[in-house]
Amino acid sequence: MLWNYLTLLQEIQWEDLLDIFFASILIGIVIHVLRSSRTRAVSIGLLFFAGIFITANQLELKLTIWMLQGITAVSVLIVVVVYQAEIRRFLERLPQRLLLHKIQKKKFHSGVTDIISEAVMLLSAEGHGALIVLPGRDSLEGVITGGIKLNGHLSKALILSIFDPNSPGHDGALIVMDDRVELFGVRLPLSNQVDKLRDRGTRHAAALGLAEQTDALVLIVSEETSMVSIAVGGTLRAIPEPAEITSIIDSHLKQKTDSTEEDNDQLVSVSWGYSFDVVAALLIAVTLWLILVPGSVVGKMTYEIPIEVQNIPEGFELVEVVPSSVFVTLSGERRHLFQSKSRQLGVRLDGTLTRFGRQTFPINNTHLLLPPEVEIDAIDPEEVRVLVKAIGIH
Repeated sequence: MLWNYLTLLQEIQWEDLLDIFFASILIGIVIHVLRSSRTRAVSIGLLFFAGIFITANQLELKLTIWMLQGITAVSVLIVVVVYQAEIRRFLERLPQRLLLHKIQKKKFHSGVTDIISEAVMLLSAEGHGALIVLPGRDSLEGVITGGIKLNGHLSKALILSIFDPNSPGHDGALIVMDDRVELFGVRLPLSNQVDKLRDRGTRHAAALGLAEQTDALVLIVSEETSMVSIAVGGTLRAIPEPAEITSIIDSHLKQKTDSTEEDNDQLVSVSWGYSFDVVAALLIAVTLWLILVPGSVVGKMTYEIPIEVQNIPEGFELVEVVPSSVFVTLSGERRHLFQSKSRQLGVRLDGTLTRFGRQTFPINNTHLLLPPEVEIDAIDPEEVRVLVKAIGIH
C-alpha cells in the first residue's frame, strides 16, 4: 500500500508544492505548541484521545466513535482556550526569529547588573517587596497591562524610591529596558500553578505568570520573608546568595544583547530547535497531501482474487475450481482502493448445491468481501466451475 501512495508523487505540480509548503507551516505551529513543556501534559491527553478515535474508526467501534464525535466537535474551541498563550507567544516570536539577522543589536550596559543587584539586596535588607522585570527577546506587548510610563535613567535610588511602601506604584512591576526604566506599577499575568507557588504570594504568582509566557527574567523580593527569588523559563526558585543574583542578571542581559558571534550561535540554536518541528510537519503534510489530494481522485484498479469454496457437502471433497481466481476491477477513491488491497479480498462461494451435481457458479458482488467505499466495475470471468467428488470414489 505504501508503494501505491509513493507512485502518486509523480503527479505533483508546482501548485501542490505550494500547498504542501503552507500546510507544513500550519502543522509546524501545531507541533511546536503541542511540544511546549508548559502544556505537554494536555498535549499527551489530546493525542491519547486522538489515538483512541483513530483505532475506533478502524475497528468500527460505533459506541466509542459516537462518544468521541462529541469531543471532536468542540476540539477546536478546546485547543484555542488551552493553548491561547502558547499560540500567541509563538506568533510573537516568529517574526523575530525569521528576521533574526535584521534585528538591530543593542549595546550591553555593564553597569546595569550592579545597579539592579545592589538595589535588590538593599530592598531585601529593608524588607520592602519588589518585582523587577528584565525582558528577553520576546515582546511584552499584550502580556503586561497597566503601568506608568517613566523612561528614566536606571539608578539604584530610582529603584528604591519606586518600591518604597509609600510610593503609589510599589505593588506593581518595574520594567527595565537596557539602562532605562520604561514602566512601573505594571500588572503581570498570574500563574495558576499551585504546586510551584505553594505558600508564596501574589508577587511570585505574577512573576511566574510572565515567565511562563515570555523569556523575561523576573526578580522578586518578598515583603513577608525578604527572600529574593527569580522566575525565568516557567520556573520559580529562591536565590539566597547575592553573588548568584549578580551572575544570573549578567548572564540574562548578555544573552539578550549578545555579540555577532553569539547572534550566529543563537540562529543555529533556533534552527536546530525547530528542525524536528520542520521535518515532522513536512512529513505529515506530504502524507496528508497524498491521502487527501491525489488519493481522493476516483480511479479503477484490477485485482486477481482467489476463490474460496465453503460448505462442501458431507461425503464430498473439493477437487478443483476452474479458474481458481477471478480478475475484479474496482472503482472508487484511490486511497480506498489501496486499502482494499491490504484487506486480503476474497471470493467466497457456497458449495452446498454441488451435492446435486451443480458445477457452474456465477460470480457477483454478493460473493466478494469489499469495503463499502468501493464498487465493482467488472468481473472476469463472470462464472466458474466447482468440481467435487464423493469420498472413496475414484
